[in-house]
Amino acid sequence: MLQTVLIIAGVLALWAAFALWLSHRQGISIHQALLYAPLKLVFRIDDSSLRAAQTPGPVIYAISHQSRLDPALMLSVLPNDTLHILDEASSRAMWLEPWRELARTIAFKAQHVFVNRRLTRRLKGNGRLAVYFPFDAEPDVKSFRLYRAVAKIAVSADAKVVPIYIRGSSHLPGAYEPAAKTPRQLLPKLRIMALPARTIGELVEDAGPVGITTSNALFDRVAEARFFSQGRPKTIFHAVRSAALLYGPGRVIAEDVAGEKLVYRALFAKARILSGKLVEIGTSGDIVGLLLPNAAQSIATFLALQSAGRVVAMMGAGVGPVDLVRDGTIRIVVTSRAHVEKARLAGDIEAIAAAGGRIVYVEDLESSVTMSERVLGWIAWRARRLPRQADDAAVVLFKQTANGQRGVVLSHANLIANAAQIEARLVLSRSDTILSVLPLHTALGLTVGLILPLMKGVRALAYPSPLHTRQIPQVAGTRHPTILFATDALLAAYAKAAQTNDFDSLRLIVSGGERLRAATRQLWADRFGKTIMEGYGLTEASPVVAVNSITHGRAGTVGRLLPGMRMRIEPIDGFELGGRLKIAGPNIAIRYLSADEAMATDGWFDTGDIVSVDREGYLTTLGRAGRLAVIGGTTVSLALVEEAAEAIWPNSIHAAVALRGTTGDDQIVLVTTHPDADRAVLARQWKRHGFDDAVLPSKLIPIRSMPTTTNGRIDHARLVAICEEELGLSSAA
Repeated sequence: MLQTVLIIAGVLALWAAFALWLSHRQGISIHQALLYAPLKLVFRIDDSSLRAAQTPGPVIYAISHQSRLDPALMLSVLPNDTLHILDEASSRAMWLEPWRELARTIAFKAQHVFVNRRLTRRLKGNGRLAVYFPFDAEPDVKSFRLYRAVAKIAVSADAKVVPIYIRGSSHLPGAYEPAAKTPRQLLPKLRIMALPARTIGELVEDAGPVGITTSNALFDRVAEARFFSQGRPKTIFHAVRSAALLYGPGRVIAEDVAGEKLVYRALFAKARILSGKLVEIGTSGDIVGLLLPNAAQSIATFLALQSAGRVVAMMGAGVGPVDLVRDGTIRIVVTSRAHVEKARLAGDIEAIAAAGGRIVYVEDLESSVTMSERVLGWIAWRARRLPRQADDAAVVLFKQTANGQRGVVLSHANLIANAAQIEARLVLSRSDTILSVLPLHTALGLTVGLILPLMKGVRALAYPSPLHTRQIPQVAGTRHPTILFATDALLAAYAKAAQTNDFDSLRLIVSGGERLRAATRQLWADRFGKTIMEGYGLTEASPVVAVNSITHGRAGTVGRLLPGMRMRIEPIDGFELGGRLKIAGPNIAIRYLSADEAMATDGWFDTGDIVSVDREGYLTTLGRAGRLAVIGGTTVSLALVEEAAEAIWPNSIHAAVALRGTTGDDQIVLVTTHPDADRAVLARQWKRHGFDDAVLPSKLIPIRSMPTTTNGRIDHARLVAICEEELGLSSAA
């Protein structure tokens, strides 16, 4: 009996000592610390950012409410003079009674938010208010009213805002998100992310050149807490391994139309086995070319190269310059005989070999694996081969420029950050399946077709070529994916080839890579009743910069900036509609290949794109800085010329080219797929629509089909050649 009493007394003494330490460390009362101590131990809570919560009043804590445990945590760690506005269930729950004694609480009712004088008075007296916002990344219209009301209160009281997000709370047994969408863990590790206090005015001022509304400023700040809660950057291998442990090693995460399916454990086992062979080729940090199609095996090979500490240069047909092999930048290219044969890449392989490159076939690697190596691979499936750091180079992607292809070096942290930014803006869950059609050697294809699904437990259904416009709708109709990322040209082609019910399962369609035409948007709305969300990005940004979403969507724009990013818009002489976009954020690439200087100058990267932004923060792309024409001293975006042509001939595809003239003015040529293109007809319609005569194309070049790149984007480099050939000129731009 005495021994039992001593044990109990010892436990109580340790509890009290730990509570005293927490009270001193966190600046909370001993009563709060006594209730917080067991929660901190059981859930291994990382609360290192909570110093932001100790800011002097007036302050509003904007809490993303994900589970029933959140109020208990917040009542334990926030200053005890905070007024907590709880939901009805939390205000009545009997088990929360000890925590409700820690601070004053009221049940959430509409009058507490919309009749806000009482709350404003409390804040003006250096008070504190904790508001529990809906946990959705994309709240519905009704829920978004709470952001408007709280922003109004914060402005009236000149209160600071501290957003709080509890990473891991959505995996608790008492989480509000359905278990079918988010996996449950009995005792997940929690991380409380509290961002530094900022007033709404400061947030509006920092948002951009014209500022944004107060409610959107608050919404974006809450989303940033969700993004930054991911913690310190990891390598791609570590990030995917963490997802495997969270979502379950037996979860099917990758499959292809050939029938191969890989669960997380099998994916890592394959990567472990292949990496054992790859480490024998070259050294850590070498740039290794990867020439494989969208397939489950390709995903495993990519992960194997990451495990082996290699930098993966994503290559495709004509992508990945042979010059880099010739000068020794890329000495090894991993491919498969099956892909070389099916994609007719024998010429590319011969050119690489002739330039001194070593071709490594996946089939040869697999055939050389011994039984013991296979067994060890399955046993040690979670182990990486060679260490890498988050800021080390992970991938090289090639983008087409006026001077040929240019390599962009992206770090592990860049790609992981962009995947987390997308997850903080769009609603994704483990019940989703992404139909991955964009080639992995493109920035968007790699991020949304491989990195994002593997990190977020979303199944990736890989299809080898986006140009199979008849087969892809059939695959969608039989395999029922829920998310599709594609370009405008591909979406238009899929819609025309599909049966009415082929895309019924899709809940999210995102267009990127080029401007979404109104005709394509309308075609999907009419045929399938689906709304396309347009986004914007570039390879140097890993690649997504902005995107429309279900709650924050505006047709004709590319959406709003992703969390964790900032922008500047610099004016352009003679151009009044917008300016040149510069961006900053954790997703900006390290550097260009064969260049030592950093990608960003003074922290800002010049995108070379011309945009405008409205008061809601929506970006509208107006063209590239290199795709501007000067007419009579006025600078005109060729993209606006294309939009005007689209308004006149909406069912055709148009591309404008500027020819440099000897007089200083440019000559605009319109390349169009309109079958009966006639400049006289265009001129009459141009005037009828009220477009400026000064930017009316001086020449038309009809073309049967618009030249495109491998991911379906308009190939402007080939358009230049077409214009030169048709008009006998050599100065197209």
